[in-house]
Amino acid sequence: MKLMIIFIAVLMFTGNVLAQEKLGLNDCISIALKNNSTLKQKEYSNQAAQKDILSSYSGILPTIDLSFRKGETTVGSSERTLNDVVVDVDPLTGRPIYGTARIKTDKQYVKDNSLNLSVNQNIVDGGRWWNRISKAAVDEKSSDYDLAAEMNAVILSVQSSYFDLLKQIKLYEVNKVAVQRSEGQLKLTQKMFELGSKAKLDVFQAKVNLGNDKISLLSQRNVMEAARRNLNLALGREPDHALEIQSVVENQEKLQSINALIDDALENQPALKRNEANIKSFEHGVSLAEAQYYPSLSAYFQYNRRNSELEKIYKKLNLEYVWSVGISLNWNLFNGMTDYVNVQKAKINKMNSQEIQVAYLRSLKSRIKGYYDDYISYVEITHINEENLEAAKEELRLAKERYTIGAGTSLDVREAQVKLTRAEETLIAARYNTLITLAQLDNELGITEKKLKN
Repeated sequence: MKLMIIFIAVLMFTGNVLAQEKLGLNDCISIALKNNSTLKQKEYSNQAAQKDILSSYSGILPTIDLSFRKGETTVGSSERTLNDVVVDVDPLTGRPIYGTARIKTDKQYVKDNSLNLSVNQNIVDGGRWWNRISKAAVDEKSSDYDLAAEMNAVILSVQSSYFDLLKQIKLYEVNKVAVQRSEGQLKLTQKMFELGSKAKLDVFQAKVNLGNDKISLLSQRNVMEAARRNLNLALGREPDHALEIQSVVENQEKLQSINALIDDALENQPALKRNEANIKSFEHGVSLAEAQYYPSLSAYFQYNRRNSELEKIYKKLNLEYVWSVGISLNWNLFNGMTDYVNVQKAKINKMNSQEIQVAYLRSLKSRIKGYYDDYISYVEITHINEENLEAAKEELRLAKERYTIGAGTSLDVREAQVKLTRAEETLIAARYNTLITLAQLDNELGITEKKLKN
Protein backbone atom coordinates (compact mmCIF):
# COMPACT_ATOMS: atom_id res chain seq x y z
CA MET A 1 0.00 0.00 0.00
CA LYS A 2 2.84 2.36 0.86
CA LEU A 3 4.54 1.56 -2.43
CA MET A 4 1.31 2.35 -4.28
CA ILE A 5 0.97 5.70 -2.51
CA ILE A 6 4.60 6.54 -3.31
CA PHE A 7 4.05 5.55 -6.96
CA ILE A 8 0.95 7.74 -7.26
CA ALA A 9 2.78 10.64 -5.60
CA VAL A 10 5.64 10.33 -8.07
CA LEU A 11 3.20 10.31 -10.99
CA MET A 12 1.42 13.39 -9.69
CA PHE A 13 4.72 15.19 -9.17
CA THR A 14 5.92 14.26 -12.65
CA GLY A 15 2.61 15.37 -14.15
CA ASN A 16 2.82 18.71 -12.37
CA VAL A 17 6.38 19.24 -13.58
CA LEU A 18 5.38 18.47 -17.17
CA ALA A 19 2.31 20.70 -16.90
CA GLN A 20 4.46 23.55 -15.61
CA GLU A 21 7.07 23.17 -18.35
CA LYS A 22 7.22 26.40 -20.31
CA LEU A 23 7.68 26.49 -24.06
CA GLY A 24 9.97 29.01 -25.69
CA LEU A 25 9.25 30.74 -28.99
CA ASN A 26 11.49 28.35 -30.95
CA ASP A 27 9.79 25.38 -29.28
CA CYS A 28 6.40 26.66 -30.41
CA ILE A 29 7.64 27.26 -33.95
CA SER A 30 9.02 23.71 -34.15
CA ILE A 31 5.68 22.28 -32.99
CA ALA A 32 3.75 24.36 -35.54
CA LEU A 33 6.02 23.36 -38.43
CA LYS A 34 5.36 19.70 -37.61
CA ASN A 35 1.61 20.03 -37.09
CA ASN A 36 0.39 22.65 -39.57
CA SER A 37 -1.94 21.01 -42.10
CA THR A 38 -1.60 23.70 -44.76
CA LEU A 39 2.19 23.40 -44.62
CA LYS A 40 1.94 19.63 -45.02
CA GLN A 41 -0.27 20.10 -48.10
CA LYS A 42 2.35 22.43 -49.59
CA GLU A 43 5.04 19.81 -48.90
CA TYR A 44 2.99 17.14 -50.70
CA SER A 45 2.44 19.49 -53.64
CA ASN A 46 6.17 20.17 -53.74
CA GLN A 47 6.90 16.42 -53.85
CA ALA A 48 4.43 16.03 -56.72
CA ALA A 49 6.14 18.88 -58.61
CA GLN A 50 9.46 17.08 -58.27
CA LYS A 51 7.91 13.95 -59.78
CA ASP A 52 6.55 16.04 -62.65
CA ILE A 53 10.13 16.91 -63.66
CA LEU A 54 10.87 13.22 -64.24
CA SER A 55 7.60 12.81 -66.10
CA SER A 56 8.41 15.73 -68.42
CA TYR A 57 11.24 13.75 -70.05
CA SER A 58 8.74 11.31 -71.52
CA GLY A 59 8.47 13.51 -74.60
CA ILE A 60 12.06 12.85 -75.69
CA LEU A 61 12.51 9.30 -74.40
CA PRO A 62 11.40 6.37 -76.59
CA THR A 63 8.18 4.50 -75.89
CA ILE A 64 8.46 0.71 -75.93
CA ASP A 65 5.42 -1.56 -75.91
CA LEU A 66 5.47 -5.33 -75.70
CA SER A 67 2.23 -7.23 -76.04
CA PHE A 68 1.39 -10.91 -76.04
CA ARG A 69 -1.94 -12.39 -76.97
CA LYS A 70 -3.19 -15.94 -76.65
CA GLY A 71 -6.75 -16.70 -77.62
CA GLU A 72 -9.14 -19.14 -79.18
CA THR A 73 -12.00 -18.39 -81.51
CA THR A 74 -14.95 -20.74 -81.75
CA VAL A 75 -17.12 -20.74 -84.87
CA GLY A 76 -20.37 -22.67 -84.43
CA SER A 77 -21.68 -25.15 -87.00
CA SER A 78 -23.73 -23.63 -89.79
CA GLU A 79 -25.92 -24.59 -92.70
CA ARG A 80 -26.73 -22.52 -95.76
CA THR A 81 -28.32 -22.85 -99.19
CA LEU A 82 -26.47 -21.82 -102.36
CA ASN A 83 -28.18 -21.25 -105.70
CA ASP A 84 -26.69 -21.70 -109.17
CA VAL A 85 -24.24 -24.27 -107.99
CA VAL A 86 -22.89 -26.89 -110.39
CA VAL A 87 -24.51 -30.11 -109.25
CA ASP A 88 -23.72 -32.33 -112.27
CA VAL A 89 -22.42 -32.43 -115.86
CA ASP A 90 -24.53 -33.25 -118.89
CA PRO A 91 -22.99 -36.47 -120.38
CA LEU A 92 -24.06 -35.59 -123.88
CA THR A 93 -23.04 -31.96 -124.09
CA GLY A 94 -20.48 -31.87 -121.30
CA ARG A 95 -22.07 -28.70 -119.98
CA PRO A 96 -22.51 -28.14 -116.24
CA ILE A 97 -25.93 -28.56 -114.75
CA TYR A 98 -26.82 -25.85 -112.20
CA GLY A 99 -29.03 -26.33 -109.19
CA THR A 100 -29.42 -25.65 -105.47
CA ALA A 101 -27.11 -27.12 -102.84
CA ARG A 102 -27.17 -27.11 -99.05
CA ILE A 103 -23.79 -26.75 -97.42
CA LYS A 104 -23.12 -27.68 -93.84
CA THR A 105 -20.10 -26.47 -91.85
CA ASP A 106 -19.00 -28.23 -88.73
CA LYS A 107 -18.11 -26.44 -85.53
CA GLN A 108 -14.59 -25.01 -85.76
CA TYR A 109 -11.91 -24.01 -83.24
CA VAL A 110 -9.29 -21.48 -84.30
CA LYS A 111 -6.30 -20.75 -82.02
CA ASP A 112 -4.53 -17.43 -82.29
CA ASN A 113 -1.21 -16.51 -80.60
CA SER A 114 0.65 -13.28 -81.24
CA LEU A 115 3.67 -11.37 -79.95
CA ASN A 116 4.21 -7.71 -80.82
CA LEU A 117 7.10 -5.33 -80.01
CA SER A 118 6.68 -1.66 -80.86
CA VAL A 119 9.28 1.12 -80.42
CA ASN A 120 8.58 4.81 -81.14
CA GLN A 121 11.06 7.66 -80.86
CA ASN A 122 10.17 11.34 -81.11
CA ILE A 123 12.57 13.28 -83.35
CA VAL A 124 10.99 16.68 -83.90
CA ASP A 125 7.74 17.94 -82.39
CA GLY A 126 7.87 21.72 -82.73
CA GLY A 127 9.54 22.22 -79.34
CA ARG A 128 6.90 20.45 -77.23
CA TRP A 129 9.32 18.18 -75.40
CA TRP A 130 11.78 20.96 -74.62
CA ASN A 131 9.10 23.31 -73.31
CA ARG A 132 7.53 20.57 -71.21
CA ILE A 133 10.88 19.91 -69.50
CA SER A 134 11.52 23.63 -68.97
CA LYS A 135 7.99 24.22 -67.70
CA ALA A 136 8.23 21.33 -65.22
CA ALA A 137 11.51 22.73 -63.86
CA VAL A 138 9.99 26.21 -63.46
CA ASP A 139 6.87 24.76 -61.82
CA GLU A 140 9.07 22.91 -59.34
CA LYS A 141 10.81 26.18 -58.44
CA SER A 142 7.44 27.85 -58.05
CA SER A 143 6.40 25.07 -55.69
CA ASP A 144 9.63 25.54 -53.69
CA TYR A 145 8.92 29.25 -53.30
CA ASP A 146 5.29 28.55 -52.41
CA LEU A 147 6.43 26.16 -49.68
CA ALA A 148 8.91 28.73 -48.36
CA ALA A 149 6.20 31.43 -48.31
CA GLU A 150 3.86 29.14 -46.38
CA MET A 151 6.64 28.29 -43.91
CA ASN A 152 7.21 32.01 -43.30
CA ALA A 153 3.46 32.46 -42.81
CA VAL A 154 3.32 29.65 -40.24
CA ILE A 155 6.26 31.10 -38.32
CA LEU A 156 4.67 34.56 -38.41
CA SER A 157 1.39 33.15 -37.11
CA VAL A 158 3.20 31.56 -34.15
CA GLN A 159 5.25 34.69 -33.48
CA SER A 160 2.19 36.96 -33.53
CA SER A 161 0.15 34.62 -31.31
CA TYR A 162 3.09 34.09 -28.95
CA PHE A 163 3.80 37.80 -28.52
CA ASP A 164 0.09 38.53 -28.16
CA LEU A 165 -0.24 35.95 -25.39
CA LEU A 166 2.76 37.45 -23.59
CA LYS A 167 1.17 40.88 -23.95
CA GLN A 168 -2.15 39.69 -22.52
CA ILE A 169 -0.36 37.94 -19.63
CA LYS A 170 1.49 41.15 -18.79
CA LEU A 171 -1.72 43.16 -19.02
CA TYR A 172 -3.40 40.64 -16.71
CA GLU A 173 -0.59 41.15 -14.20
CA VAL A 174 -1.04 44.92 -14.48
CA ASN A 175 -4.75 44.51 -13.72
CA LYS A 176 -3.91 42.31 -10.71
CA VAL A 177 -1.62 45.05 -9.38
CA ALA A 178 -4.41 47.59 -10.00
CA VAL A 179 -6.74 45.46 -7.86
CA GLN A 180 -4.09 45.29 -5.14
CA ARG A 181 -3.72 49.07 -5.22
CA SER A 182 -7.48 49.49 -4.89
CA GLU A 183 -7.57 47.01 -2.02
CA GLY A 184 -4.82 48.93 -0.27
CA GLN A 185 -6.61 52.21 -0.85
CA LEU A 186 -9.85 50.73 0.53
CA LYS A 187 -8.07 49.55 3.70
CA LEU A 188 -6.46 52.96 4.15
CA THR A 189 -9.75 54.78 3.66
CA GLN A 190 -11.55 52.41 6.05
CA LYS A 191 -8.96 53.10 8.75
CA MET A 192 -9.14 56.82 8.23
CA PHE A 193 -12.93 56.65 8.38
CA GLU A 194 -12.74 54.76 11.65
CA LEU A 195 -10.42 57.45 12.99
CA GLY A 196 -12.89 60.07 11.85
CA SER A 197 -10.65 61.76 9.31
CA LYS A 198 -12.60 60.59 6.24
CA ALA A 199 -16.26 60.44 5.33
CA LYS A 200 -18.28 57.30 4.67
CA LEU A 201 -18.59 58.44 1.07
CA ASP A 202 -14.86 57.91 0.56
CA VAL A 203 -15.23 54.31 1.72
CA PHE A 204 -18.02 53.68 -0.76
CA GLN A 205 -16.02 55.27 -3.55
CA ALA A 206 -13.04 53.06 -2.71
CA LYS A 207 -15.27 49.97 -2.81
CA VAL A 208 -16.67 50.97 -6.20
CA ASN A 209 -13.15 51.51 -7.52
CA LEU A 210 -12.11 48.08 -6.28
CA GLY A 211 -15.16 46.49 -7.92
CA ASN A 212 -14.42 48.14 -11.25
CA ASP A 213 -10.81 46.98 -11.13
CA LYS A 214 -11.92 43.43 -10.37
CA ILE A 215 -14.27 43.54 -13.38
CA SER A 216 -11.38 44.71 -15.56
CA LEU A 217 -9.26 41.87 -14.18
CA LEU A 218 -11.92 39.29 -15.05
CA SER A 219 -12.31 40.71 -18.56
CA GLN A 220 -8.55 40.67 -19.11
CA ARG A 221 -8.38 37.07 -17.88
CA ASN A 222 -10.84 36.08 -20.62
CA VAL A 223 -8.78 37.97 -23.22
CA MET A 224 -5.62 36.21 -21.96
CA GLU A 225 -7.22 32.75 -22.22
CA ALA A 226 -8.50 33.56 -25.72
CA ALA A 227 -4.92 34.46 -26.71
CA ARG A 228 -3.74 31.16 -25.22
CA ARG A 229 -6.31 29.26 -27.33
CA ASN A 230 -5.21 31.16 -30.44
CA LEU A 231 -1.60 30.14 -29.86
CA ASN A 232 -2.64 26.50 -29.42
CA LEU A 233 -4.48 26.67 -32.74
CA ALA A 234 -1.40 28.19 -34.39
CA LEU A 235 0.58 25.23 -33.02
CA GLY A 236 -1.88 22.78 -34.57
CA ARG A 237 -3.10 21.60 -31.18
CA GLU A 238 -6.44 21.49 -29.36
CA PRO A 239 -7.44 24.98 -28.17
CA ASP A 240 -7.71 23.95 -24.49
CA HIS A 241 -4.33 22.17 -24.41
CA ALA A 242 -2.31 23.13 -21.32
CA LEU A 243 0.17 25.80 -22.39
CA GLU A 244 2.71 27.93 -20.55
CA ILE A 245 5.28 30.03 -22.39
CA GLN A 246 8.53 31.75 -21.58
CA SER A 247 9.14 35.48 -21.74
CA VAL A 248 11.32 36.95 -24.48
CA VAL A 249 14.00 39.58 -24.62
CA GLU A 250 12.31 42.76 -25.83
CA ASN A 251 15.08 43.96 -28.14
CA GLN A 252 14.52 46.81 -30.55
CA GLU A 253 16.27 46.59 -33.90
CA LYS A 254 17.53 49.49 -35.92
CA LEU A 255 15.93 49.27 -39.34
CA GLN A 256 17.52 50.07 -42.67
CA SER A 257 16.09 52.75 -44.92
CA ILE A 258 12.78 51.99 -46.58
CA ASN A 259 14.44 51.69 -49.99
CA ALA A 260 16.97 49.20 -48.62
CA LEU A 261 14.13 47.16 -47.10
CA ILE A 262 12.28 47.07 -50.43
CA ASP A 263 15.49 45.88 -52.11
CA ASP A 264 15.72 43.11 -49.51
CA ALA A 265 12.15 42.09 -50.28
CA LEU A 266 12.85 41.97 -54.02
CA GLU A 267 15.76 39.65 -53.30
CA ASN A 268 14.25 37.42 -50.61
CA GLN A 269 10.43 37.42 -50.77
CA PRO A 270 9.46 33.85 -51.84
CA ALA A 271 5.94 34.88 -52.89
CA LEU A 272 7.47 37.39 -55.30
CA LYS A 273 9.79 34.76 -56.73
CA ARG A 274 6.88 32.32 -56.97
CA ASN A 275 4.96 34.80 -59.10
CA GLU A 276 8.02 35.30 -61.32
CA ALA A 277 8.30 31.54 -61.77
CA ASN A 278 4.59 31.36 -62.63
CA ILE A 279 5.08 33.96 -65.37
CA LYS A 280 7.89 31.86 -66.87
CA SER A 281 5.70 28.79 -66.62
CA PHE A 282 2.94 30.51 -68.57
CA GLU A 283 5.51 31.63 -71.16
CA HIS A 284 6.38 27.97 -71.72
CA GLY A 285 2.65 27.31 -71.87
CA VAL A 286 2.39 29.73 -74.79
CA SER A 287 5.26 27.95 -76.56
CA LEU A 288 3.58 24.60 -75.97
CA ALA A 289 0.35 25.86 -77.48
CA GLU A 290 2.16 27.34 -80.51
CA ALA A 291 4.00 24.04 -81.04
CA GLN A 292 0.72 22.55 -82.28
CA TYR A 293 1.17 24.61 -85.47
CA TYR A 294 4.31 22.67 -86.42
CA PRO A 295 4.68 19.14 -87.79
CA SER A 296 6.00 16.29 -85.70
CA LEU A 297 8.47 13.70 -86.94
CA SER A 298 9.07 10.35 -85.25
CA ALA A 299 10.75 7.03 -85.99
CA TYR A 300 9.20 3.65 -85.37
CA PHE A 301 10.11 -0.02 -85.27
CA GLN A 302 7.65 -2.93 -85.04
CA TYR A 303 8.25 -6.65 -84.72
CA ASN A 304 5.35 -9.11 -84.85
CA ARG A 305 4.94 -12.89 -84.64
CA ARG A 306 1.61 -14.64 -85.05
CA ASN A 307 0.68 -18.30 -85.24
CA SER A 308 -2.00 -20.73 -84.18
CA GLU A 309 0.65 -22.77 -82.39
CA LEU A 310 2.03 -21.24 -79.23
CA GLU A 311 5.46 -22.82 -79.58
CA LYS A 312 6.06 -21.06 -82.88
CA ILE A 313 5.78 -17.72 -81.06
CA TYR A 314 8.91 -18.16 -78.94
CA LYS A 315 10.80 -20.82 -80.92
CA LYS A 316 12.62 -20.54 -84.22
CA LEU A 317 12.73 -16.76 -84.08
CA ASN A 318 14.17 -16.64 -87.57
CA LEU A 319 10.91 -17.94 -89.02
CA GLU A 320 7.37 -16.59 -89.28
CA TYR A 321 7.91 -12.99 -88.24
CA VAL A 322 7.13 -9.57 -89.62
CA TRP A 323 9.04 -6.44 -88.78
CA SER A 324 8.91 -2.90 -90.06
CA VAL A 325 10.90 0.28 -89.54
CA GLY A 326 10.35 3.82 -90.75
CA ILE A 327 9.58 7.41 -89.97
CA SER A 328 6.22 9.09 -89.50
CA LEU A 329 5.36 12.70 -90.25
CA ASN A 330 2.19 14.24 -88.77
CA TRP A 331 1.02 17.76 -89.38
CA ASN A 332 -2.33 19.01 -88.21
CA LEU A 333 -3.29 21.62 -90.80
CA PHE A 334 -6.71 22.52 -89.41
CA ASN A 335 -8.70 21.34 -86.42
CA GLY A 336 -11.57 23.77 -86.20
CA MET A 337 -9.66 26.73 -84.65
CA THR A 338 -8.79 24.72 -81.53
CA ASP A 339 -5.06 25.46 -81.81
CA TYR A 340 -5.68 29.17 -82.33
CA VAL A 341 -7.97 29.34 -79.28
CA ASN A 342 -5.47 27.43 -77.12
CA VAL A 343 -2.67 29.83 -78.09
CA GLN A 344 -4.79 32.88 -77.29
CA LYS A 345 -5.85 31.43 -73.93
CA ALA A 346 -2.22 30.67 -73.08
CA LYS A 347 -1.27 34.27 -73.86
CA ILE A 348 -4.15 35.53 -71.70
CA ASN A 349 -2.96 33.35 -68.81
CA LYS A 350 0.51 34.82 -69.18
CA MET A 351 -0.78 38.40 -69.18
CA ASN A 352 -2.97 37.62 -66.17
CA SER A 353 0.04 36.28 -64.23
CA GLN A 354 2.00 39.42 -65.12
CA GLU A 355 -0.79 41.63 -63.78
CA ILE A 356 -0.89 39.56 -60.58
CA GLN A 357 2.82 40.19 -60.12
CA VAL A 358 2.47 43.94 -60.74
CA ALA A 359 -0.40 44.22 -58.26
CA TYR A 360 1.43 42.11 -55.67
CA LEU A 361 4.57 44.23 -55.98
CA ARG A 362 2.60 47.44 -55.43
CA SER A 363 0.82 45.93 -52.44
CA LEU A 364 4.09 44.55 -51.04
CA LYS A 365 5.77 47.97 -51.13
CA SER A 366 2.74 49.50 -49.42
CA ARG A 367 2.73 46.89 -46.65
CA ILE A 368 6.47 47.27 -46.07
CA LYS A 369 6.07 51.05 -45.78
CA GLY A 370 3.13 50.60 -43.39
CA TYR A 371 4.93 48.16 -41.09
CA TYR A 372 8.06 50.32 -41.25
CA ASP A 373 6.13 53.41 -40.09
CA ASP A 374 4.30 51.40 -37.41
CA TYR A 375 7.55 50.01 -36.06
CA ILE A 376 9.19 53.43 -35.85
CA SER A 377 6.09 54.77 -34.11
CA TYR A 378 5.94 51.92 -31.58
CA VAL A 379 9.62 52.44 -30.71
CA GLU A 380 8.97 56.14 -30.07
CA ILE A 381 5.78 55.35 -28.14
CA THR A 382 7.75 52.91 -25.97
CA HIS A 383 10.34 55.55 -25.08
CA ILE A 384 7.65 58.14 -24.35
CA ASN A 385 5.67 55.76 -22.14
CA GLU A 386 8.73 54.73 -20.18
CA GLU A 387 8.97 58.38 -19.10
CA ASN A 388 5.20 58.60 -18.61
CA LEU A 389 5.28 55.54 -16.37
CA GLU A 390 7.83 57.09 -14.05
CA ALA A 391 5.81 60.30 -13.92
CA ALA A 392 2.59 58.36 -13.20
CA LYS A 393 4.27 56.48 -10.34
CA GLU A 394 5.43 59.75 -8.81
CA GLU A 395 1.98 61.32 -9.30
CA LEU A 396 0.33 58.43 -7.44
CA ARG A 397 2.85 58.63 -4.62
CA LEU A 398 2.20 62.34 -4.15
CA ALA A 399 -1.58 61.88 -4.41
CA LYS A 400 -1.47 59.26 -1.63
CA GLU A 401 0.63 61.51 0.58
CA ARG A 402 -1.75 64.44 0.12
CA TYR A 403 -4.72 62.18 0.79
CA THR A 404 -3.15 60.81 3.95
CA ILE A 405 -2.52 64.27 5.42
CA GLY A 406 -5.94 65.48 4.32
CA ALA A 407 -4.71 67.81 1.59
CA GLY A 408 -6.06 65.68 -1.26
CA THR A 409 -9.24 63.83 -2.16
CA SER A 410 -9.98 60.21 -2.95
CA LEU A 411 -10.78 61.30 -6.50
CA ASP A 412 -7.22 62.58 -6.88
CA VAL A 413 -5.87 59.21 -5.77
CA ARG A 414 -8.20 57.35 -8.09
CA GLU A 415 -7.22 59.46 -11.09
CA ALA A 416 -3.56 58.86 -10.31
CA GLN A 417 -4.19 55.10 -10.03
CA VAL A 418 -5.99 55.04 -13.38
CA LYS A 419 -3.21 57.04 -15.05
CA LEU A 420 -0.59 54.67 -13.69
CA THR A 421 -2.52 51.59 -14.87
CA ARG A 422 -3.02 53.10 -18.31
CA ALA A 423 0.67 54.04 -18.53
CA GLU A 424 1.64 50.45 -17.65
CA GLU A 425 -0.83 49.00 -20.16
CA THR A 426 0.26 51.40 -22.92
CA LEU A 427 3.93 50.59 -22.34
CA ILE A 428 3.30 46.83 -22.42
CA ALA A 429 1.14 47.10 -25.56
CA ALA A 430 3.78 49.27 -27.28
CA ARG A 431 6.60 46.85 -26.45
CA TYR A 432 4.84 43.76 -27.72
CA ASN A 433 3.25 45.54 -30.68
CA THR A 434 6.82 46.47 -31.61
CA LEU A 435 7.77 42.78 -31.64
CA ILE A 436 4.65 41.78 -33.59
CA THR A 437 5.16 44.53 -36.16
CA LEU A 438 8.81 43.56 -36.62
CA ALA A 439 7.74 39.93 -37.22
CA GLN A 440 5.18 41.13 -39.78
CA LEU A 441 7.81 43.27 -41.49
CA ASP A 442 10.25 40.35 -41.63
CA ASN A 443 7.56 38.24 -43.27
CA GLU A 444 6.96 40.86 -45.95
CA LEU A 445 10.72 41.02 -46.56
CA GLY A 446 10.76 37.23 -46.91
CA ILE A 447 13.45 36.76 -44.27
CA THR A 448 11.39 35.16 -41.46
CA GLU A 449 12.85 31.66 -41.73
CA LYS A 450 16.33 32.94 -42.62
CA LYS A 451 16.35 35.25 -39.60
CA LEU A 452 15.13 32.45 -37.35
CA LYS A 453 17.99 30.19 -38.45
CA ASN A 454 20.55 32.93 -37.92
